[in-house]
Formats: sequence, C-alpha cells, structure tokens
Amino acid sequence: MDLGLSITLTYSHHSFLWPLVHQTVDATIEGLDKAWVFFQGCPKRLVLDNFPAAVAGTDPLNPRPTRAFVEYSQARGFLLDPARVRKPRDKPQIERFVQYARGRFWKGGTFLDLADARRQAGRWCLEVAGQRVHGTTRKLPLVVFEDEERAHLLPYDGIPYDVALWKDVKVHPDHHVSIQYALYSAPSTTCPPGTKLEARCDRDLVKLYKAGALVKVHPRKPKGGRSTDPDDYPPERVAYAMRAPDRLVRQAVAFGPHIGQFAERLLDAPFPWSRLRQGQRLLRLAERYTPERLDAACARALGFDLVDVRRLERILVLALEHEGQPAPPAEERVQPLPSGRFTRPGTAFDHRFAATPVEIQP
Repeated sequence: MDLGLSITLTYSHHSFLWPLVHQTVDATIEGLDKAWVFFQGCPKRLVLDNFPAAVAGTDPLNPRPTRAFVEYSQARGFLLDPARVRKPRDKPQIERFVQYARGRFWKGGTFLDLADARRQAGRWCLEVAGQRVHGTTRKLPLVVFEDEERAHLLPYDGIPYDVALWKDVKVHPDHHVSIQYALYSAPSTTCPPGTKLEARCDRDLVKLYKAGALVKVHPRKPKGGRSTDPDDYPPERVAYAMRAPDRLVRQAVAFGPHIGQFAERLLDAPFPWSRLRQGQRLLRLAERYTPERLDAACARALGFDLVDVRRLERILVLALEHEGQPAPPAEERVQPLPSGRFTRPGTAFDHRFAATPVEIQP
C-alpha cells in the first residue's frame, strides 16, 4: 500500500499524509477534512494534482475542477488552483514530500489494515516528518508551523462535509427521473419526457437543474422510494390523477350502495390513484358475477371490515355472499316458468313410441 493523500503547507513545509485505497471524490474530501483537523485550519489556496476526482478538464489556461470539488472549496472558503499536467515544478513542495514519505514511511512499513496505516501516518507526520530539519528552511516544520503559520490559516468548524453526488439524468415518460434507484418527479411544464437534467443529491435533498437553473427540489428517498408532486403532471393528467378515484366511486355506486361504500373505503388513502387498479378490478367483478351478488359480497366484507378486492372475489367464487343471511321472501324466490306453447312430450323424441299428435293451443 503506497497510495495516499499528501498535503504540504508551502511556508512551514509541515505535511499531512492520509492513506487511501481509492481516489474517489468521497475518499479524497474525507482525507482533506482530516487534514484540516490535523492543521487546525484550512489554507487560502489549494494546489491540486490532476487526478480525476478533483479535475475534470486539464487545460493549462482554463482548468476545470469537478463540480463536487468546486462546491467543497466554496464551503471551506479556499481557492482551487489545479497544477498543469506533467509540470512538477508547479508543486515542488509536495513532490519532495511524496518522495520522502515513500522512502521513510511506506518502505518497510507494516500495517494491520487501513485504519492502522492512517493512525501510523498521523503519528509519523508529527513525530518524524514534523521534527526533522528541512533541507530548504533548515528548520523544524512543526515548530515553524506552530510559531508562524497556524495563525494565518482559515478557521475550520470541524463538521464533516456532506459530499454531494452529481448525476446526469433523463426524464422518463412517467415524468420521473431515476437517481440511486429512487424515483423523483420533474415538472412537465419545463421538463417534458426526454429532457436531460443535472441532479444533485446529498444526505437530505435531491435538486434537479436544467441548464444550470434549479427546477425542482425533493427530499432524499432510500432505494426503491418515490417522491411525486401531483403538480408535476401535465394538466390533463393532473385532472385524471385527482378525479379518477371520484369517477370510479360514482361508477361503483351505480352498481350498488354497498359496492360504492367498498370503493370509498378502498380509495381512502393519501395517494388514491395508486389503488386505481384494485378499483377497476372491483368494477369488473360486477360484470362477471352480477351487481346483485357483488353488492351482497361487499356488504358482507364491510361487516367484517375487510377491504381487499382479492378476498372479496374469493367470497364470490365460493358463493358465500349470502351465508348467514335469512332466506328471501317467498315472492322473491325463483318461480317455475310456465310451460311453453310448443312444448313436446319426451316420447316425441323416442322412436320406440308411436308418434302422438300434438295439440297446439291458440
């Protein structure tokens, strides 16, 4: 292991070393925050090497730091000054310290794990690197830092920085974008499906930007979560989303009063349109099993506070909608149909019997 974040103050040459495994944005900013704790302050200018987590464009005249590092520098109050590519003289102090650390700390070192390497590195920076006589100043870096340089550093509050994730996203046909396996709605008036947006995610918020302008803010959701603002839908879909439950209830009432009550209970939720499929299945049961049977089944289900379309259908399949109810009055029972005018006896269809004349009544 010889990968680490090295920071050297240019006046005192006091240095900090933070072993790393990956040079990601999160790991690098975590190391910088540990450096400000070590120095008890921040420098006013930070000369960056050209590693991808910090520098997106390496133009010598107009370098382009990554968006995350720009936000971090603004939060801490220092200026970012990326060095030119393959120009070690732009950062000679850190180049010399890297060679010194490679030969005096990494070479021959024994580390149990990453945490142990970091503990040893911090102790080595104070007790060895900080106490040596520097070849240029001929002074002890730690002493010069304590006596002359610390007072000129920017104050550091000690609060770890919340690293934001920036991601390019596209609005889906359902007017949502997918970020870290969660869905967030985008306003249809300014961001129709297919629009490319920039998303910024931190611990608490998700912000959507279009061409640099903020268009939407959502609370951060976990994986599989969803944050939807009904106002983000197109006007014609907003009307559907808000009125479709009422329309479905009206259709259910038309089939029967208990069906209407069941539909109202079913759609009584913060997002009623999320249960529209169950409501539509309820209406199809009326077509399959007749409104009368469904109304009786709904009455039975409501009596047991059972609001489940699947179990309601089970009641109909097993013909349990009238179980435990009194028999209907005699006049409502099924009456035998009168014989038809052209009804023939059974013997008319048996060749063993002689044909008998059939009298046709006028």
